[in-house]
Amino acid sequence: MERKAGEVRKYREIADDLRRRVSEGEFDEGRRKLPSERQLVEQYKATTTSAMTIRQALSVLRDEGLVESRVGSGWYVAEWKPIVRNALDRLFPDRWGEAESMWDVDIEGRRLDVEDLQVQLAPAPPEVARMLGVGAKVKVWHRDRRYVVDGVPVMRAASFIPDEFARGTRITENDTGEGGVYARLREAGHGPVSFREQVRGRPATAAEASDLRLAQGGTVFEQHRIARREDGCVVECSRMILDASRYLLVYDFPA
Repeated sequence: MERKAGEVRKYREIADDLRRRVSEGEFDEGRRKLPSERQLVEQYKATTTSAMTIRQALSVLRDEGLVESRVGSGWYVAEWKPIVRNALDRLFPDRWGEAESMWDVDIEGRRLDVEDLQVQLAPAPPEVARMLGVGAKVKVWHRDRRYVVDGVPVMRAASFIPDEFARGTRITENDTGEGGVYARLREAGHGPVSFREQVRGRPATAAEASDLRLAQGGTVFEQHRIARREDGCVVECSRMILDASRYLLVYDFPA
């Protein structure tokens, strides 16, 4: 146990120093490239002689969004502008009205593409059926897609809506129209008025890492949300997997 604690202390110390060097602009000139792993082992030889320890330190900074790995090229100071995801602002009803979607709040004019869109009527997974209050074999509408911002995959999202609320609306089509699912639910008389979200960070699974093109050891935010109409009935639930290095989660509470 003492050896493991020492190893953790070593890579944390290196990560702290590299973070300082990045913040002080040491690598801002030219291509913003960091020294190679071999060079970093030499620079931090008083702390470690292990390339693995260096990789662990770099992984810490990658998960914080400060650096990024480019296959076959090395490590660079990250140029990605984090997506600021303000949960309270984006769920405000006026945001998903006729003129604006929740994504407009997040990306502020950046290019958004939707890939691998799948829309189908099928039985809900057991945990989703429980949240929606439907039977295990009852079919609901699944909307599954990957979101890509400025050419970078950032999120996989799956939404589930009971057929009785979606039937006859554009929720059953690929393009739900301006305002998205919540605007269509409102038009059908089932507009959500309250939401509950849960967010946790964890290591990405192999499938998630492949889907979002994450580097080895990448982390994700797993976010679950349920939407209720005024009488408390759940009209939609969703599960989102976000590349944690691409997001800044913000919660602004009104005075």
